[in-house]
Amino acid sequence: MEDNIPPPIATRSSQILEHHGDSREDPYYWLGNRDNPDVIKYLQAENQYAEHLLAKTKELGEQIYEEMKSRIVESDMSAPVRDGPFEYYHRESRDENYISHYRRYPGQPNTEQLVVDENELAQGLRYFRLRALTMSPDHQIAGYATDISGNERYTISFLNLANRQPLPDVLLDTSGNLKWDNTGEYVYYTTLNKANRPYRLYRHRMGDNPDSDQLLFEEPDEAFYMWLSKSSSRRYLHVTLHSAVTTEVHLLDAWDPAATAQLVFPRTQNVEYWVEDRDDDLFVLTNENAVNFHLMKTSIKAPNKSNWQTVVEHAHDATLTHFQVFENFIAVAERRDGLPGVFYIAGESTEIHRINKPPQTQELHIGENREFSTSHCRLNGNSLDMPLSQYDCDMNSGLCTLVKTKPVGGRFEPSDYATEQYKVKSHDGTDVPLYIVYRKDVVRSRPAPLLLYAYGAYGISYPLYFSSARLSLLDRGIIFAVAHVRGGGELGKPWYHAGKLLQKKNTFHDFRACAKFLITNNMTSAEKLAISGGSAGGLVVGNYINECPNQCKVALAHVPFVDILTTILDDSLPLSIIEREEWGNPNLKELYDYIKSYSPYDNVQSDRFPALFITAGLNDPRVGYWEPAKWAAKIRSCKTDSNPLLLKTEMHSGHGGKSARHESLRETAEEFAFVTNQLLNG
Repeated sequence: MEDNIPPPIATRSSQILEHHGDSREDPYYWLGNRDNPDVIKYLQAENQYAEHLLAKTKELGEQIYEEMKSRIVESDMSAPVRDGPFEYYHRESRDENYISHYRRYPGQPNTEQLVVDENELAQGLRYFRLRALTMSPDHQIAGYATDISGNERYTISFLNLANRQPLPDVLLDTSGNLKWDNTGEYVYYTTLNKANRPYRLYRHRMGDNPDSDQLLFEEPDEAFYMWLSKSSSRRYLHVTLHSAVTTEVHLLDAWDPAATAQLVFPRTQNVEYWVEDRDDDLFVLTNENAVNFHLMKTSIKAPNKSNWQTVVEHAHDATLTHFQVFENFIAVAERRDGLPGVFYIAGESTEIHRINKPPQTQELHIGENREFSTSHCRLNGNSLDMPLSQYDCDMNSGLCTLVKTKPVGGRFEPSDYATEQYKVKSHDGTDVPLYIVYRKDVVRSRPAPLLLYAYGAYGISYPLYFSSARLSLLDRGIIFAVAHVRGGGELGKPWYHAGKLLQKKNTFHDFRACAKFLITNNMTSAEKLAISGGSAGGLVVGNYINECPNQCKVALAHVPFVDILTTILDDSLPLSIIEREEWGNPNLKELYDYIKSYSPYDNVQSDRFPALFITAGLNDPRVGYWEPAKWAAKIRSCKTDSNPLLLKTEMHSGHGGKSARHESLRETAEEFAFVTNQLLNG
């Protein structure tokens, strides 16, 4: 092996798992027991081995890290968002790991007041995430949720902004989902069951012992999650129960703590809907009888479907994704030709006014808007080769004014970079969107080194966003490519449905087709191709290296979902039951056999593999650390090459890796150095 230092070897067990008469040996099943000291020792040994292998690229990694850090401006302030008497924003400093939240009176910079400093809250902690920072109706108390382990179980705390003293109200073991009522006397929050599923809604009276909090709602169905939100009018709290394919919404009067929840429409399998109110009208965005969704209107007092009126009709060439209702207009987000855009409807009219995307903007999204009575809508513009830009759109004229473009330090010049779009034929003739971004003055010849990324699951659309960190690859002549494979939501619900359940293999076919297209058209070669994916995208990576082990040079797999059968068959694990609507129920033989036929862990064979950099998080509640650990162990026992295989487990984090910005940048720099070394020097 590399430098004659042997990698850790995970001992094999004789664990046999039986399903439908099919016995499946799982020799590394024991790695799933985190209480076994030998498991922790093994993960630590893998980490030490990874550090040994990364020593040869340490200098390059440090250089890339310094480049990334130099692109962070010394001090930056976000675009303020108006909320009642204040405008809220955050500040970030190059030398700090977290952001600080502030507010001020509009147009009065000298009235700035600190709300919450994440750096102060995170002091001395190995992991820290802030969620659900929200103000009481009188703006005197800040409520916020924190996770200090990465397991996504949040503690809710409250801070008196007048004297900056914490309040005694502390809510434990929550999902981090928090909303105030309109009186400021009560807060509503959700708690988790043992499988990390938000399933209970509580009401807490400020100042009372949390042990006396009132349970308002409990969702017994393990396939449904509970989500709490507030309408744009702030008139209602929305209790949304959702599975992968079905939703049900209940309304709570935000002015009346004694009010009972009002069911909007009972759940119907495969029907999704979301609601917003204005006066006596209830607007409903739903896929009922409209696969790409339509926007309907009914009476909030009697929200019967028989009273529905069409506001925005269903379209076959575009998908409505979400919407926000304001006092005098409605902003609607759509995906057309695979790219997000925004249009609006003014007053009681149903006439659609499309907002033209500003120059160099590939995606336009509805941004953060906290005011109901306003004539402006904040929009966000995304591009692969241009930093995030924010606009305020006048809904009377349709004109957009640039509010802020995220600054980039160093010598960044947007005109040095270019983005190209392609449509790639998959195995069945389907056109798959493929985007590449590169530095024009560096990529002068082809084939060039290239990093191909994909996700492709849950109907989630992977955004074409700018990354200042990614410039360290582009500036070295490495092309970055994104494949919008089926299973994602880029081309609407049909695109999602065509890459799930018994059609899941379309996701893998699409990815392979994109890789082949890039090679065949001389943009890259198998010897210069890197592939990358995280979580469900790691499944795509795992499938590719099983099916095409010699068709890429290096692969990055972040917290990869690769042991899919073992996980979904275990009802005690977070997400397992709800996952069955995405992948299928493997307790049914047809689905068991289908999943097993593409599961990366189950299909590792003796062969050559590309260089592999695999990550895991010990506290990850979404993809158990044992999935990448078992997968790495099995590949190590089967690989016939001497290419490096690294398994790096973060022992104090979860699904997203390290939380501190500089530590996270070092992680990325380490990975980029590994990829760069393999593609340019390997």
